[in-house]
Amino acid sequence: MRTIFAGSSGFGIPALEQLLRTEPPVLILSQPDKPAGRNLQVQACPLAHYARCLGSEVFCPPDINAPEVLERLRDLQPDLLITASYGGMLKRELRRIPTLGAINLHPSLLPLYRGATPIQSALLNGDARSGVTIFRLGACMDAGPILAQRELDIEPQDNFTTLQARLAELAASLLLELLPALQEGTVEARPQNESLATYTRKLQKQDLVLDWNQAARDVLNRIRAFSQTPGASTTRRGAILKILAAELHPQPAQNIPGTVAEIFSGHGFAVNCRDVQLLVTQVQPAGKKCLAAPDYLRGARVIPGESLGLDWHNASPHNPEQRKES
Repeated sequence: MRTIFAGSSGFGIPALEQLLRTEPPVLILSQPDKPAGRNLQVQACPLAHYARCLGSEVFCPPDINAPEVLERLRDLQPDLLITASYGGMLKRELRRIPTLGAINLHPSLLPLYRGATPIQSALLNGDARSGVTIFRLGACMDAGPILAQRELDIEPQDNFTTLQARLAELAASLLLELLPALQEGTVEARPQNESLATYTRKLQKQDLVLDWNQAARDVLNRIRAFSQTPGASTTRRGAILKILAAELHPQPAQNIPGTVAEIFSGHGFAVNCRDVQLLVTQVQPAGKKCLAAPDYLRGARVIPGESLGLDWHNASPHNPEQRKES
Protein backbone atom coordinates (compact mmCIF):
# COMPACT_ATOMS: atom_id res chain seq x y z
CA MET A 1 0.00 0.00 0.00
CA ARG A 2 1.29 3.46 -0.93
CA THR A 3 0.85 5.65 2.14
CA ILE A 4 1.63 9.24 3.06
CA PHE A 5 2.23 9.88 6.75
CA ALA A 6 1.67 13.30 8.34
CA GLY A 7 2.55 14.11 11.95
CA SER A 8 4.43 16.50 14.17
CA SER A 9 4.41 15.54 17.87
CA GLY A 10 5.89 12.49 19.55
CA PHE A 11 2.50 10.79 19.51
CA GLY A 12 2.95 9.82 15.85
CA ILE A 13 6.49 8.43 16.14
CA PRO A 14 5.66 4.80 17.06
CA ALA A 15 3.19 4.55 14.16
CA LEU A 16 5.74 5.97 11.73
CA GLU A 17 8.39 3.64 13.14
CA GLN A 18 6.18 0.61 12.49
CA LEU A 19 5.45 1.75 8.94
CA LEU A 20 9.12 2.32 8.21
CA ARG A 21 9.82 -1.25 9.31
CA THR A 22 7.04 -2.86 7.28
CA GLU A 23 6.02 -0.73 4.31
CA PRO A 24 7.70 2.71 4.29
CA PRO A 25 5.49 5.67 3.33
CA VAL A 26 6.10 7.23 -0.06
CA LEU A 27 6.19 10.60 1.70
CA ILE A 28 6.50 11.90 5.26
CA LEU A 29 4.83 15.23 5.96
CA SER A 30 5.45 17.41 9.00
CA GLN A 31 5.36 20.99 10.22
CA PRO A 32 8.09 23.51 9.29
CA ASP A 33 10.93 24.07 11.77
CA LYS A 34 10.06 26.79 14.28
CA PRO A 35 11.79 28.83 17.02
CA ALA A 36 11.43 27.08 20.38
CA GLY A 37 12.90 27.03 23.87
CA ARG A 38 14.29 29.83 26.01
CA ASN A 39 16.67 31.01 23.28
CA LEU A 40 14.10 30.65 20.48
CA GLN A 41 16.44 28.54 18.40
CA VAL A 42 14.90 27.09 15.25
CA GLN A 43 14.09 23.44 15.89
CA ALA A 44 12.35 20.61 14.09
CA CYS A 45 9.22 19.16 15.64
CA PRO A 46 9.71 15.75 17.33
CA LEU A 47 8.44 13.61 14.45
CA ALA A 48 10.43 15.44 11.77
CA HIS A 49 13.58 15.21 13.91
CA TYR A 50 13.04 11.48 14.42
CA ALA A 51 12.51 10.81 10.72
CA ARG A 52 15.56 12.83 9.68
CA CYS A 53 17.73 11.02 12.20
CA LEU A 54 16.81 7.80 10.40
CA GLY A 55 17.80 9.32 7.08
CA SER A 56 14.22 9.78 5.81
CA GLU A 57 13.26 12.78 3.75
CA VAL A 58 10.61 14.96 5.40
CA PHE A 59 8.48 17.42 3.45
CA CYS A 60 7.42 20.40 5.62
CA PRO A 61 5.32 22.80 3.54
CA PRO A 62 4.10 26.02 5.18
CA ASP A 63 0.65 25.35 3.70
CA ILE A 64 -0.24 21.71 3.19
CA ASN A 65 -3.27 22.69 1.10
CA ALA A 66 -1.33 24.88 -1.36
CA PRO A 67 -1.80 23.98 -5.06
CA GLU A 68 1.86 23.02 -5.55
CA VAL A 69 1.68 20.68 -2.55
CA LEU A 70 -1.49 19.03 -3.85
CA GLU A 71 0.20 18.53 -7.22
CA ARG A 72 3.17 16.81 -5.60
CA LEU A 73 0.86 14.51 -3.64
CA ARG A 74 -1.15 13.60 -6.75
CA ASP A 75 2.05 12.67 -8.57
CA LEU A 76 2.77 10.11 -5.82
CA GLN A 77 -0.56 8.34 -6.48
CA PRO A 78 -1.08 7.43 -2.81
CA ASP A 79 -3.59 4.87 -1.60
CA LEU A 80 -3.97 6.29 1.91
CA LEU A 81 -3.08 9.39 3.92
CA ILE A 82 -2.39 8.71 7.62
CA THR A 83 -2.25 11.59 10.09
CA ALA A 84 -1.27 11.57 13.76
CA SER A 85 -1.16 14.87 15.64
CA TYR A 86 -0.16 16.75 12.50
CA GLY A 87 -1.38 20.13 13.76
CA GLY A 88 -2.98 21.50 10.60
CA MET A 89 -6.27 21.39 8.71
CA LEU A 90 -6.46 19.07 5.71
CA LYS A 91 -9.02 20.42 3.28
CA ARG A 92 -11.38 18.36 1.15
CA GLU A 93 -9.31 18.51 -2.03
CA LEU A 94 -6.31 17.07 -0.20
CA ARG A 95 -8.32 14.35 1.55
CA ARG A 96 -9.66 13.16 -1.79
CA ILE A 97 -6.26 12.57 -3.37
CA PRO A 98 -5.60 9.08 -1.87
CA THR A 99 -7.85 6.41 -3.32
CA LEU A 100 -8.72 5.13 0.18
CA GLY A 101 -9.05 8.61 1.67
CA ALA A 102 -7.46 10.01 4.83
CA ILE A 103 -7.48 8.64 8.37
CA ASN A 104 -6.37 10.03 11.71
CA LEU A 105 -4.95 8.48 14.90
CA HIS A 106 -6.45 10.28 17.90
CA PRO A 107 -5.51 9.71 21.58
CA SER A 108 -8.98 9.48 23.09
CA LEU A 109 -12.11 7.36 22.94
CA LEU A 110 -14.01 9.53 20.47
CA PRO A 111 -16.42 11.23 20.54
CA LEU A 112 -14.91 12.12 23.94
CA TYR A 113 -12.16 14.75 23.99
CA ARG A 114 -12.13 16.02 20.45
CA GLY A 115 -9.54 18.69 19.81
CA ALA A 116 -5.96 19.56 20.64
CA THR A 117 -5.44 18.35 24.23
CA PRO A 118 -7.23 15.03 24.82
CA ILE A 119 -4.48 13.46 26.95
CA GLN A 120 -4.09 16.46 29.22
CA SER A 121 -7.87 16.75 29.56
CA ALA A 122 -8.29 13.13 30.61
CA LEU A 123 -5.63 13.55 33.31
CA LEU A 124 -7.05 16.89 34.50
CA ASN A 125 -10.43 15.24 34.94
CA GLY A 126 -8.95 12.29 36.83
CA ASP A 127 -10.26 9.73 34.32
CA ALA A 128 -9.59 6.07 34.97
CA ARG A 129 -9.39 5.10 31.29
CA SER A 130 -8.46 6.49 27.93
CA GLY A 131 -7.75 4.94 24.55
CA VAL A 132 -7.12 5.58 20.89
CA THR A 133 -9.44 5.99 17.94
CA ILE A 134 -8.70 5.70 14.24
CA PHE A 135 -11.30 7.53 12.20
CA ARG A 136 -11.85 8.78 8.68
CA LEU A 137 -11.06 12.46 8.30
CA GLY A 138 -13.93 14.76 7.34
CA ALA A 139 -14.82 18.43 7.32
CA CYS A 140 -15.55 18.68 11.06
CA MET A 141 -12.82 18.37 13.69
CA ASP A 142 -12.36 14.78 14.94
CA ALA A 143 -15.94 13.93 13.97
CA GLY A 144 -15.47 11.42 11.16
CA PRO A 145 -16.72 7.82 11.25
CA ILE A 146 -14.78 5.47 13.50
CA LEU A 147 -12.78 2.67 11.87
CA ALA A 148 -11.12 1.19 14.97
CA GLN A 149 -10.94 1.93 18.68
CA ARG A 150 -9.15 0.45 21.69
CA GLU A 151 -9.25 1.27 25.41
CA LEU A 152 -6.39 1.70 27.88
CA ASP A 153 -6.45 2.02 31.66
CA ILE A 154 -4.84 5.15 33.06
CA GLU A 155 -2.46 4.13 35.82
CA PRO A 156 -2.22 6.19 39.04
CA GLN A 157 1.42 7.00 38.28
CA ASP A 158 0.73 8.15 34.71
CA ASN A 159 1.46 11.71 33.69
CA PHE A 160 1.20 13.35 30.28
CA THR A 161 4.56 12.02 29.10
CA THR A 162 3.99 8.40 30.13
CA LEU A 163 0.35 8.28 29.02
CA GLN A 164 1.14 9.79 25.64
CA ALA A 165 3.86 7.18 25.11
CA ARG A 166 1.52 4.31 26.03
CA LEU A 167 -1.29 5.64 23.82
CA ALA A 168 1.13 6.17 20.94
CA GLU A 169 2.26 2.52 21.10
CA LEU A 170 -1.37 1.40 21.24
CA ALA A 171 -2.25 3.54 18.21
CA ALA A 172 0.68 2.10 16.25
CA SER A 173 -0.37 -1.50 16.88
CA LEU A 174 -4.01 -0.72 16.09
CA LEU A 175 -2.98 0.93 12.83
CA LEU A 176 -1.04 -2.14 11.69
CA GLU A 177 -4.07 -4.30 12.40
CA LEU A 178 -6.36 -1.96 10.48
CA LEU A 179 -4.32 -1.44 7.30
CA PRO A 180 -4.92 -4.88 5.70
CA ALA A 181 -8.67 -4.59 6.27
CA LEU A 182 -8.68 -1.10 4.78
CA GLN A 183 -6.85 -2.36 1.72
CA GLU A 184 -9.30 -5.24 1.34
CA GLY A 185 -12.31 -2.99 1.86
CA THR A 186 -13.67 -5.02 4.77
CA VAL A 187 -13.75 -2.26 7.42
CA GLU A 188 -17.17 -1.21 8.67
CA ALA A 189 -17.10 2.44 9.73
CA ARG A 190 -19.54 3.58 12.40
CA PRO A 191 -20.68 7.16 12.92
CA GLN A 192 -19.84 8.95 16.13
CA ASN A 193 -22.61 9.67 18.61
CA GLU A 194 -22.77 13.46 18.53
CA SER A 195 -24.78 13.58 21.75
CA LEU A 196 -21.72 12.25 23.62
CA ALA A 197 -19.17 14.59 22.05
CA THR A 198 -16.90 16.64 24.31
CA TYR A 199 -14.24 19.12 23.25
CA THR A 200 -10.80 20.24 24.39
CA ARG A 201 -8.87 23.42 23.68
CA LYS A 202 -5.31 24.53 23.21
CA LEU A 203 -3.34 25.23 26.36
CA GLN A 204 -2.90 28.75 27.70
CA LYS A 205 -0.22 29.98 30.07
CA GLN A 206 -2.70 30.26 32.94
CA ASP A 207 -3.63 26.56 32.62
CA LEU A 208 -0.18 25.65 33.96
CA VAL A 209 -0.52 27.60 37.20
CA LEU A 210 -1.17 25.53 40.32
CA ASP A 211 -3.95 26.74 42.62
CA TRP A 212 -3.20 25.47 46.11
CA ASN A 213 -6.71 26.50 47.19
CA GLN A 214 -8.07 23.53 45.27
CA ALA A 215 -8.46 20.05 46.70
CA ALA A 216 -5.17 18.13 46.74
CA ARG A 217 -6.50 15.61 44.22
CA ASP A 218 -7.24 18.40 41.72
CA VAL A 219 -3.80 19.93 42.22
CA LEU A 220 -2.22 16.51 41.69
CA ASN A 221 -4.23 15.97 38.49
CA ARG A 222 -2.95 19.29 37.12
CA ILE A 223 0.63 18.30 37.90
CA ARG A 224 0.15 14.96 36.12
CA ALA A 225 -1.55 16.58 33.11
CA PHE A 226 1.46 18.79 32.31
CA SER A 227 4.42 16.67 33.37
CA GLN A 228 7.12 16.37 32.17
CA THR A 229 6.42 19.14 29.66
CA PRO A 230 5.55 21.98 29.73
CA GLY A 231 5.25 21.49 33.51
CA ALA A 232 2.73 22.89 35.98
CA SER A 233 4.20 25.71 38.03
CA THR A 234 4.01 27.71 41.21
CA THR A 235 6.35 30.39 42.54
CA ARG A 236 8.84 30.44 45.38
CA ARG A 237 10.58 33.62 46.52
CA GLY A 238 9.71 35.48 43.34
CA ALA A 239 10.80 32.84 40.83
CA ILE A 240 8.85 30.22 38.92
CA LEU A 241 9.18 26.66 40.22
CA LYS A 242 7.79 23.79 38.17
CA ILE A 243 6.25 20.92 40.11
CA LEU A 244 6.70 17.78 38.04
CA ALA A 245 5.68 14.99 40.42
CA ALA A 246 3.79 14.70 43.66
CA GLU A 247 1.62 12.32 45.65
CA LEU A 248 -1.22 12.65 48.08
CA HIS A 249 -0.11 12.94 51.70
CA PRO A 250 -2.84 11.72 54.08
CA GLN A 251 -2.33 14.53 56.58
CA PRO A 252 -5.05 17.21 56.88
CA ALA A 253 -4.06 20.72 55.85
CA GLN A 254 -2.50 22.50 58.82
CA ASN A 255 -2.15 26.03 57.50
CA ILE A 256 -3.12 28.37 54.66
CA PRO A 257 -3.20 26.63 51.25
CA GLY A 258 0.14 27.02 49.49
CA THR A 259 2.24 27.04 52.64
CA VAL A 260 4.90 24.39 53.16
CA ALA A 261 3.65 22.02 55.86
CA GLU A 262 6.60 19.73 56.50
CA ILE A 263 10.00 18.73 55.15
CA PHE A 264 10.81 15.06 54.52
CA SER A 265 14.52 15.03 53.74
CA GLY A 266 14.48 11.66 51.98
CA HIS A 267 11.25 12.20 50.04
CA GLY A 268 10.32 15.84 49.46
CA PHE A 269 8.21 18.54 51.06
CA ALA A 270 4.49 18.66 51.84
CA VAL A 271 2.35 21.62 50.79
CA ASN A 272 -1.04 22.46 52.27
CA CYS A 273 -3.98 22.33 49.87
CA ARG A 274 -7.63 23.08 50.61
CA ASP A 275 -8.25 19.73 52.27
CA VAL A 276 -5.09 17.68 52.78
CA GLN A 277 -1.39 17.98 52.03
CA LEU A 278 0.44 17.14 48.81
CA LEU A 279 3.94 15.68 48.95
CA VAL A 280 6.10 17.23 46.21
CA THR A 281 8.66 14.71 44.93
CA GLN A 282 10.14 16.28 41.77
CA VAL A 283 10.69 19.90 40.74
CA GLN A 284 12.42 22.03 38.14
CA PRO A 285 13.78 25.39 39.33
CA ALA A 286 13.88 28.21 36.78
CA GLY A 287 16.71 27.74 34.31
CA LYS A 288 17.79 24.42 35.77
CA LYS A 289 17.27 20.71 35.11
CA CYS A 290 14.67 18.49 36.76
CA LEU A 291 15.54 17.51 40.31
CA ALA A 292 14.25 14.96 42.77
CA ALA A 293 12.78 16.98 45.62
CA PRO A 294 15.38 15.70 48.16
CA ASP A 295 18.17 16.99 45.89
CA TYR A 296 16.40 20.33 45.57
CA LEU A 297 15.99 20.56 49.34
CA ARG A 298 19.73 20.20 49.91
CA GLY A 299 20.38 23.60 48.37
CA ALA A 300 17.10 25.49 48.40
CA ARG A 301 16.59 25.89 52.17
CA VAL A 302 12.85 25.34 52.06
CA ILE A 303 11.30 25.94 55.47
CA PRO A 304 7.91 25.00 56.94
CA GLY A 305 5.48 27.88 56.85
CA GLU A 306 6.85 29.62 53.77
CA SER A 307 4.33 30.34 51.02
CA LEU A 308 4.26 29.18 47.41
CA GLY A 309 2.36 30.72 44.55
CA LEU A 310 1.48 34.14 45.97
CA ASP A 311 3.18 36.16 43.23
CA TRP A 312 2.95 33.99 40.12
CA HIS A 313 2.03 36.85 37.75
CA ASN A 314 5.07 38.88 38.84
CA ALA A 315 7.44 35.95 39.06
CA SER A 316 10.72 36.00 37.17
CA PRO A 317 12.36 32.92 35.66
CA HIS A 318 15.72 34.54 36.40
CA ASN A 319 15.46 35.55 40.05
CA PRO A 320 19.01 35.98 41.48
CA GLU A 321 18.00 34.91 44.99
CA GLN A 322 16.35 31.77 43.64
CA ARG A 323 19.42 30.89 41.55
CA LYS A 324 21.71 31.34 44.53
CA GLU A 325 19.65 29.10 46.82
CA SER A 326 18.76 26.33 44.41
